[in-house]
Amino acid sequence: MDAVIHDRFSVEPEHFREAMSRVGSAVHIVTTGGPAGAAGVTANAVTSVTAEPPTMLFCLNKSSRAAPLLLENGVFCVNTLASADQELSDIFAGRTEHSLEERFAAATWRTLTTGAPVLTSALAVFDCRLIESREISTHLILIGQVEAVQVAPRSEALLYLHRSYRQI
Repeated sequence: MDAVIHDRFSVEPEHFREAMSRVGSAVHIVTTGGPAGAAGVTANAVTSVTAEPPTMLFCLNKSSRAAPLLLENGVFCVNTLASADQELSDIFAGRTEHSLEERFAAATWRTLTTGAPVLTSALAVFDCRLIESREISTHLILIGQVEAVQVAPRSEALLYLHRSYRQI
């Protein structure tokens, strides 16, 4: 295995991205809704933080059009995708011609506690109230207290590995 070191303290971004492409992850659509409007993005930098109290963390590029809306709304919902939702993942990742508003027309949504859009086909849903936001370089780390969860019957999950979708 080749190690590429830019200098004593950092790694070349391209090499870091290549290494991260080897880390498989679930695919999610993270949404927000409220006075600032609705928005959603495809994300794989999502994880639980604690179970008591239940909290979730996800990372969002600061330049995302969804970032200011999410911060103003103060809520977000992590919708974990089933393999059947691969096209929806591409839509919310901005890989299609859908506008921010048109993205939501491609699926069926409802709300739980916070008012953030909940994908009815999601395998798991974590409806969160934003409790902390931290800026790190190009991204925001957003932590939310989970106010409601929804679990669907078991089915194939959509994963991202080696820069392509996988199902398990």
